[in-house]
Amino acid sequence: MGPPVFAFVIALTYLISGAAALWIRSPRLSRIIGFGGGAVASGMGLVAALVRLLQGEPLRIALPAPVPWVASELYVDGLSLFFLAVIFLVGFLSSVYAIGYMRKYDDEGRHREKTAPLLFNLLLLCMAAVVSAGDMLSFLLGWEGMSLTSYFLVVFEHERAESRRAGLIYLIATHIGTGGILLAFLLLVQSTGSFSFHAFAHVPLPDVGTQALAFGFALLGFGTKAGMFPFHIWLPHAHPAAPSPVSALMSGVMIKMGIYGIVRFLFYLLPAPPLAFGAVLAGLGLLSGIFGVLYAIAQHDLKRLLAFHSVENIGIILIGIGSASACEAAGFPGPSRLLLAGGLFHVLNHALFKCLLFMGAGAVLQATHTRNIERMGGLMRGMPLTGIAFLAGSLAISAVPPFNGFASEFAMYRGLWEGAAGGGTLAAILITAMAGLALIGGLAFICFVKVVGTVFLGTPRSAASSGARDPGHAMILPMAGAAFLCAALGVVPFLYRFRDSGNVTVFAALFVTIGILASVRAVSLRRNGKRVYETWGCGFSYATPRMQYTASSFADPILHVFRGVLRPRTKKEERLSGRFLLDLEYETHIGDLFENGLYLPLYRLFLRFAFFARRLHTGYIHLYLGYILGTIVLLLILFR
Repeated sequence: MGPPVFAFVIALTYLISGAAALWIRSPRLSRIIGFGGGAVASGMGLVAALVRLLQGEPLRIALPAPVPWVASELYVDGLSLFFLAVIFLVGFLSSVYAIGYMRKYDDEGRHREKTAPLLFNLLLLCMAAVVSAGDMLSFLLGWEGMSLTSYFLVVFEHERAESRRAGLIYLIATHIGTGGILLAFLLLVQSTGSFSFHAFAHVPLPDVGTQALAFGFALLGFGTKAGMFPFHIWLPHAHPAAPSPVSALMSGVMIKMGIYGIVRFLFYLLPAPPLAFGAVLAGLGLLSGIFGVLYAIAQHDLKRLLAFHSVENIGIILIGIGSASACEAAGFPGPSRLLLAGGLFHVLNHALFKCLLFMGAGAVLQATHTRNIERMGGLMRGMPLTGIAFLAGSLAISAVPPFNGFASEFAMYRGLWEGAAGGGTLAAILITAMAGLALIGGLAFICFVKVVGTVFLGTPRSAASSGARDPGHAMILPMAGAAFLCAALGVVPFLYRFRDSGNVTVFAALFVTIGILASVRAVSLRRNGKRVYETWGCGFSYATPRMQYTASSFADPILHVFRGVLRPRTKKEERLSGRFLLDLEYETHIGDLFENGLYLPLYRLFLRFAFFARRLHTGYIHLYLGYILGTIVLLLILFR
């Protein structure tokens, strides 16, 4: 079976299984067939992408033209195949997880749960179309399909005001981004006279100014989809509002479509970009990483916290990609290749551990019925499998060896160090990036110590947390698979590094030793099958939830250091009896500086203009004809 036929079979499997879910009366059977078909199609796509990736030959397939007299084609090279593998891998895990998670909607009797498999499968299919497109029109068709299907999944629980608001913000942001991409492509079309990516790559733009303008528009469009600072404001609203399998898919791979666009534009469509382009991209990545992790530390909503960590990790990826472009422009191909490989490796790694963390957050949400970290605690006792999987994802995202996050960030550190040896302006850029990457990693580790400690350790802070239990196999197995891959992808680079020196045995012995020590510790802490007291309870066996750290108290020293940047707002309420204090409530809120200081004022200004413009719509046809006549006269004057 040739690649075109196999691709058609995969697409047909997505569509048929999703459409079949709409017509099956049983909600359970509808869910299994819809998401199960998506898992089967994703599994086939993953195998096909990996096999084709090993062959290493680009594939070009002519398509029927979506518009007359315009050629259209699929173009699948190594970069496309890599992103296809990431899409299908996360698609498989999240589809299996959705079979168990979406069961909670079966008893509603509103039949909306039957639309979820179709939208979910369409989102996967549109993302595959985006990275396989070989021309502008095919790319934009896939891009718009991806944006619209993800919007309907964000507002899946449309009866909630939070979901509707998140959907509106996402819809505005994604169409602003699409406008930027369209303008960037039109500049390339104007210079080449073609819609083909192959023509874009082989016909340089006429001058540096046009090149910079095209890059700026592309950065706006693709950076918005990726959640790059300061175009990130949709992401912390959309991810918490969407169902957890959708959050896993959006954060795991959909925002990576922005990364794919940036890499494709910078390294393929723009021949020989200047050093400044890479420096700007690395600088925006640095800001994304630092602000993303600082805002994450301040969050009490578990899914919103994970959403801000997506902004942080997009920043880490952009640091690698931007630094690679800068090294290439400065004439250092070795560090450039290492940095680009590290950045793309982090794309895969982030897709895995962020998918794992959102799946873990979904299991916690179903068990406790809250996203508020302060109301959790002690979940490791009732949800040990979820807790272990979430811990693996936390170690991976915190770049703790031997997990995969450390492997990709180490590759970037090495590339930055080797490139900085060249001196000059490039060295200043790379050393700054290295320092920023270290700061981001330290803050991320602190944040997930807070999350794991507050959510899974200690004493339960609510009755729901006390009764929380692990979910079923359909949700546990994908989490276990993702956790295994996070560990395996972290170990494999070390095995490759030690292959010739015979140190694999030493590396394996280290894991065995850690396991033995952990077992000895577990046995030594038990007496007659019970712990005598909690180690953090100062010897008291009657510790209460009020005696343990909260997430806010843990994060407060860090946020205090950065209070000049974050500008927290505090709220304090006291209840007095005479001169005695009976009760005190103290809350700290940190708003997004760009959302509150720039985007909301612009949105209010736009609303005022819209209400003013509404007065022009009087309903009189002769007035509308006058508007048309005036517009034509104005255009004739401007373009005569």
